[in-house]
Amino acid sequence: MKTLKTILILFTILIFSCDSNDDAQTDPATPSDGFMHNNVFRETANAYLEIDEDDDNPADGFPDEYNFFFIDGRMADGDSSLGAPTDADEYIFTLNTSNFVFFNLKVLDNPSLANSVPQAGNTYNGDVYSAPGNTSPDTVIVEDYLGTMESLSTPYFIDGLEYGNPSSDDSTNAQGPNNATPLLTVNAININSTNPSQSTINVDYVYVNNLGEIFTGHYEGTLGVFQD
Repeated sequence: MKTLKTILILFTILIFSCDSNDDAQTDPATPSDGFMHNNVFRETANAYLEIDEDDDNPADGFPDEYNFFFIDGRMADGDSSLGAPTDADEYIFTLNTSNFVFFNLKVLDNPSLANSVPQAGNTYNGDVYSAPGNTSPDTVIVEDYLGTMESLSTPYFIDGLEYGNPSSDDSTNAQGPNNATPLLTVNAININSTNPSQSTINVDYVYVNNLGEIFTGHYEGTLGVFQD
């Protein structure tokens, strides 16, 4: 348990500036970081892990949920990014973002997370649709985003890239009644405490939308980590 809590502490001190995502997969040359839907592949070259700072059971020392993101742009925590305008949403994105995968892993759905951060070799249940209590689950895939990423009241940049808010929600691939549970398998994960920018992850995931269409995805590469 001491080792696990040490890992969690290392997670929480990582900040967005440690992000080493490079917006392009170069190994292998043919991209595999992305998702397949209706025989069409959409690349998501960047990955992030958000650690929820809430802890309904402080005695266990672990958050109540973890959020994985796989996107074709970049993202940041709009609530805590240094200098972000007050109109920044919880998550802000580079203006070129159009494909986005959000996997919400709750301890309620994954009991092992009550005493361990996500571990290699485990498959986790994403937040799933249920009525009447959870008709807008936090696990979703946005494909060819229908809206736009709009500049903030004061244009906001990180490392020369502008970040903004989505103009609207896109529910095209939302979950529906009797939806299959989204699944995310962690094949490997490495949080590098000496050089956080070299943290890496290897995952596979399966998602089903409200039409029963299946999305299969993969990501292997660097990992940005931040706390909300």
